[in-house]
Amino acid sequence: MSHHPAAAATPAFFLDAPDRSMVDSTLDDVRESLGMEVAYLSEFQGNRAVFRAVSAPGLEAMIKPSDSMDLREVYCKHIIDGNLPNLMSDTSQHQIAVDLPITQMIPIGSHLSVPVRRADGSVFGMFCFLSRTARPDLGADALALVEARAAAVSARIAHHA
Repeated sequence: MSHHPAAAATPAFFLDAPDRSMVDSTLDDVRESLGMEVAYLSEFQGNRAVFRAVSAPGLEAMIKPSDSMDLREVYCKHIIDGNLPNLMSDTSQHQIAVDLPITQMIPIGSHLSVPVRRADGSVFGMFCFLSRTARPDLGADALALVEARAAAVSARIAHHA
């Protein structure tokens, strides 16, 4: 997995303190509610996913804010393009996910992700949750929760993006 600090030429993502706090607490709340191990808000910049907010207790060495990855190496772009579903309760059931090296490296057994949009409707990035084990209990209710909370985050970002 090729984590890289965000490029210096990349404009810094900015949220004021109340909005930053809302994003952080939303990631924590949803991650805990779903029993997932990692949650993050990413921003797409060029061909990279830049991690803007992260909730991953005990896994901070694996992922932290301002790290970035090539969009081809993560699920996000495949989900936006419609080649992977927003909810994968078992990533081993999806060939594209199986073929991505990140799936085995972390490992990722289950993944739930929805787009976060700017005011103009364009994709800002993704609101993602993952677990290292398959989670057959995740279903439509989990996806609806993440979609609702991502919409709230989108509204905050729309003020700043």
